[in-house]
Amino acid sequence: MEILDNTAVCPLCSSVLEISSPAQGALDAESSKFWEPGLTAGGGGDAYPDVKAAVRKLSFIVRLYSFLAIVSEAALVAVNYLYFHGIWWSAITGICILYFYLTLKYSLQKNKGYQTVIVVQVIGAVLLVIAADNIIGYRGWSVNYVLPGAILLLDGTIGTLMIVNASNWQSYLLMQILTVVASVACTALWYFGILTKPFLAFTALAVSLCMFLGTLIFGDRKAKAELQRRFHV
Repeated sequence: MEILDNTAVCPLCSSVLEISSPAQGALDAESSKFWEPGLTAGGGGDAYPDVKAAVRKLSFIVRLYSFLAIVSEAALVAVNYLYFHGIWWSAITGICILYFYLTLKYSLQKNKGYQTVIVVQVIGAVLLVIAADNIIGYRGWSVNYVLPGAILLLDGTIGTLMIVNASNWQSYLLMQILTVVASVACTALWYFGILTKPFLAFTALAVSLCMFLGTLIFGDRKAKAELQRRFHV
């Protein structure tokens, strides 16, 4: 398969591209053409990379985990029922098992982009903790501390990614907007009396707004171009 773009990764199967032969390498150096590993430049072979093998392995892992998870959770529910002491702790283990299943199914098997995976994993973890807080008797620590703490964690992750990927920092603007919206929602929970310890919530709002405004001001044209590309304005 001939790849015309100057890229090191196949856009179809994500395999690393390589030059098929030294002679072809000299030709490709001039024409910026790359070849799929295992394919012949002359078109005589159809040795496509076995992408399905990796997919089959991951599917087997997901099915194996599903089987073990169902059996384990059933055993935990039985133990919880037989030795019940006022708390359905098996519900917490069930939520954790479900979280890891969704991690395997969505984040790994679906091959999503790392930004989407980060956001989904953080949201899932926050929902898991809030559910656990409600199961053991709601005390509000999940909303007061974990929720704004997760927003601050996202802010720190975004800042780190922008430093590491400095040449494409503007691509994280959408994640910044998400943290700003989440921070505003967190502050709204304090306004309605659901969140009772507002310090972390206001800290998360201040950090998210400062990062977003700083990116807009110092990013100038790149930031504006990214917003226009994302929202078609």
